[in-house]
Amino acid sequence: MPKLDSSAFARAARMISDWKRPLLVTHAKPDGDALGSLAAMRALLEGRGVAPTALLFDPLPVRYSPFRRMPLMPRLGVDISIDELDRHDGLILLDTCSYAQLAPIADWIRGAKLPKLAVDHHSTRDEMVDTYLVDVDAAATCLILHDWALAMDWPIDDTTAEALYVGIATDTGWFRHANTDERVFRAAADLIDRGAKPNDLFQELYQSDSSARVRLLAAALGSLEMLHGDRTAVMTVTTDDFARIGAEPGDTEDIINEPLRIGSVIVSILLVEQADGPVRVSLRSRAPMPGGAIDIDVAAIAAGLGGGGHRRAAGVRIGGAPAEVRRRVVEAVEDVLPRVG
Repeated sequence: MPKLDSSAFARAARMISDWKRPLLVTHAKPDGDALGSLAAMRALLEGRGVAPTALLFDPLPVRYSPFRRMPLMPRLGVDISIDELDRHDGLILLDTCSYAQLAPIADWIRGAKLPKLAVDHHSTRDEMVDTYLVDVDAAATCLILHDWALAMDWPIDDTTAEALYVGIATDTGWFRHANTDERVFRAAADLIDRGAKPNDLFQELYQSDSSARVRLLAAALGSLEMLHGDRTAVMTVTTDDFARIGAEPGDTEDIINEPLRIGSVIVSILLVEQADGPVRVSLRSRAPMPGGAIDIDVAAIAAGLGGGGHRRAAGVRIGGAPAEVRRRVVEAVEDVLPRVG
């Protein structure tokens, strides 16, 4: 059962009931759950006669072509200026409660007097809104939105069902990660009944890669280093790799999971050098096999470095030279492994 009960959903619905022009925001470098949350929340509100703005900070990633069939999500600094945000009468944060992940408008959020709601499933968060609709046991923010819509009897059309399905499916690794539970499968079945088409979505998301993405994967795997008795895998993607291959930052998605194919790997680390900012670090850990003793909480590791996330999937952005960032992250993982090994 979800930790959020019907009364929690009803309170959140009452909070936003008078909003006419809410602003919907998710984290920078959005993934499937972030985009699905934006698209679904927008559609659910529009179904109630509301005119929300679903805002992006970055271009829509190439992989997520299903969202190109949906109405445009305006981009900050391209389609809408930060000064125009003041015209909204409420703020809904989706799939994040972190100022660091909302850097382009973090100062605006701090100063904004409008009411604020967050819908999220991450275990780490900043104190930044009036009301939190958070369920850390939910596999995806889209799963929380699905529960909310059912609790309030809000209509879920086929477009909304597709957006929610993408969010749930991608955040569970297409139903293979440890966070896949009975709630996930029940929601997926309901969304299929409402019009989501799993095979079509899988082909669009996972069988339509560009040649540049595949070459970037090869470059990342070519950098693979095995540490700590082959329990830690480290990969690095540099700005030179992006330039040489012609790849985009969004092409790194899911590469972090590749070393988990190796039976001995407990923690996978991916460092992505960025031309215009700090090194982006992704961390993944393997759920213990039956009888296994090693259980690494990568969210705790990321939090110690200034980031956050989930127990099995987390991230952080760290300023400095990639070699120094790598040293810090590897040492943070090494500090944990001996205590549980």
